Amino acid sequence: MFANQLEHKLSTWISARLLGTCSKIIPWLGKRDTDVPLRNDLERLALSAPHMLSDIGFERDDKACSPEKVVWRRGKLCVIIANSTQTTIVTV
Repeated sequence: MFANQLEHKLSTWISARLLGTCSKIIPWLGKRDTDVPLRNDLERLALSAPHMLSDIGFERDDKACSPEKVVWRRGKLCVIIANSTQTTIVTV
C-alpha cells in the first residue's frame, strides 16, 4: 500500500512538472501567430496611407530615415517603407 501511494505521488509530481514545462512553451509558440495579423495590417496601412501611422502613435525616426527608406517607430514596433520598391518591412 505504501509503495502504491509513493508511486502515485511520483507520477503526480512528474505530471505536474511536465504540465508546468508545457505551459511555459505553449504561450511562447502562440505569440508569433498573433503578431502576423498585426504585421499584415501595418504593412497594408504603410503602403496605402503612411501618414496615418502618426495618427496611431508612430513617430518618424529622422535619424534612421534616408532617401531610400522612411522609418516609423512605436515602442518595439518598427515600420520601414522602402521608397524605391514600394515595399514595407514590419518588425516587432
